Amino acid sequence: MLDIRRARRRGAILFDLYETLIPDRTPAQRDEVSRRMATALGVDPARFATLFRGTMQARMRGEFGTLGETIRTLAYRLGGEPTDPAVRFAEVARLRFTRELLWPSAAVLSVLDTLRAAGHPLGLVTNCSTETVTLWREQPLAPRFDVAGFSCLLGVTKPDPVLFLKVCGDLGVPPQECVYVGDGHGGELAAAAALGMRVVRTVEHADSDPGWQGETITRLGDLPGLLAA
Repeated sequence: MLDIRRARRRGAILFDLYETLIPDRTPAQRDEVSRRMATALGVDPARFATLFRGTMQARMRGEFGTLGETIRTLAYRLGGEPTDPAVRFAEVARLRFTRELLWPSAAVLSVLDTLRAAGHPLGLVTNCSTETVTLWREQPLAPRFDVAGFSCLLGVTKPDPVLFLKVCGDLGVPPQECVYVGDGHGGELAAAAALGMRVVRTVEHADSDPGWQGETITRLGDLPGLLAA
């Protein structure tokens, strides 16, 4: 259980997930998975890949429900009538891809363990679709975080302040006592700064906000030293 007194002694640190703690895959790699799913579903692979990619924002807001419901809905949009086994095959293909994606490096786990040992509560603030939530509890990242905020469960995506404030509230820490760490995709850095957070941009996996003028680290391993300075 989170020790709120500890949270107030040491500032909380909120992390983005994709391209911050773990590198994302390329659009081509994601499309390849979608095409394999489409083949099982009996719909055009190229059209399904385009549709799956084009509904990313809606999926990250959880608008289609579970992964199985999402797959079936998108297949219907293309004129398909997939069987239950076909939908399950497509689910497994997407979950296998996401499971591999979510596996962090030992260096990332070491950074998180160092920060926790120093007394910092940790929160996750991520834009993601439902498969990330499905797999989260079994990943080695999960026990390192006191609180996780997933866009698809809250119905909003960053830079909406609701995501940030929900995680801060669950940690029992005001935004002004938090540090936010992210690559900058979608305006997340400016959104966190507007709430009063100290913001640190990481460019280890992606530089998604090259115009950012604030603190920047080239690798996540530099974060504990920066915060201790």
